[in-house]
Amino acid sequence: MIPAPAFLKQVQTAQFALTPIFLFYGEEPLYLRDCGDALRRRLKQQGFIGGETFEVDAGFDWQALQMETQSGSLFAERQFLVVNMPKGSPGKEGGDFIQQFCQYHARFAPNPEMVILLFCEKLDSRQIKSKWVQAIEAAGLVVQTKPVAQDALPQWVAQRAQNYALQLTQEAASLLAERTEGNLLAADQELIKLSLLLPPNEGSLQAVDAEMILQNVVDQAHYQLFALSEAMLKGQRSSALQILQRLRQEGIEAPIILWLLSRELRVLTELQLLAQQASLGQAFKQCGVWQVNQAQYRQALQRQSSTAWQTYLQVALQVDLKIKGIDANNSDPEVWAALKALVIKIAS
Repeated sequence: MIPAPAFLKQVQTAQFALTPIFLFYGEEPLYLRDCGDALRRRLKQQGFIGGETFEVDAGFDWQALQMETQSGSLFAERQFLVVNMPKGSPGKEGGDFIQQFCQYHARFAPNPEMVILLFCEKLDSRQIKSKWVQAIEAAGLVVQTKPVAQDALPQWVAQRAQNYALQLTQEAASLLAERTEGNLLAADQELIKLSLLLPPNEGSLQAVDAEMILQNVVDQAHYQLFALSEAMLKGQRSSALQILQRLRQEGIEAPIILWLLSRELRVLTELQLLAQQASLGQAFKQCGVWQVNQAQYRQALQRQSSTAWQTYLQVALQVDLKIKGIDANNSDPEVWAALKALVIKIAS
């Protein structure tokens, strides 16, 4: 098992050895994305072609994945498959498949023609000690992604900036880390934006000071909106209520909060309905839910039914009437109390 930063360095070296299966797991979506992208590039450089992407849910067909791993060798194509298993729970059938796949390649196919990229969220100690994870460690490579510690964020930001030909002062790096509240994806997006806004400095890195960060990076309230969404979807009620209170204190208007809540409720309602007709993976695609956000929607969908989400949409309509003054109880405290009650419903 190796940490994501070490893997990102290894995958770029000539000594990097391919294995039949890679497991990427952890809490940091940026590292999960970067590791996956880096490995895909390396595989393509070595003549592999990308195959299907499989989304593992409660009704997942492991035999379909097994058939796909076998068909690749029949057509003599070097291929890689992506398997998204957010919960890290393959069940007996999935665990058996992973162990058999690893054992076969360890004994008979050390130079793989088929490679599996398996992505999970955080695995607990029991899951890490499971037979299927141990089988991957024996035949493949396990990569752990962890959030960057708070005190190490400014250094991480400064190093990441160099990827985009930027050189941040210590103050600028600290300010960007503070404004994005440790959200690595958000920090990365802001660095990309800065690199596009600032003119290129031929032959050297473009200097960025704290004033440039203040002028070009949105304040943390912007990210708190997304943090509120994430906390609600994950069922973190106390955290969601704290974020809601901060947003109110910082002057974010009630209609903006209601827009966010209504948007999530519409997505959840549509996902629940589509998932009754097709797989949840296909529902995510139809609704335009990014892979990095799918796990939190899964958690919300597992907690409540489609009837609940539709009911909450009606509650959101009543809050809208309060905001517009149509409802008699339309004072500011009443509006925020109604928003708080709706947040509690979604996060419960």
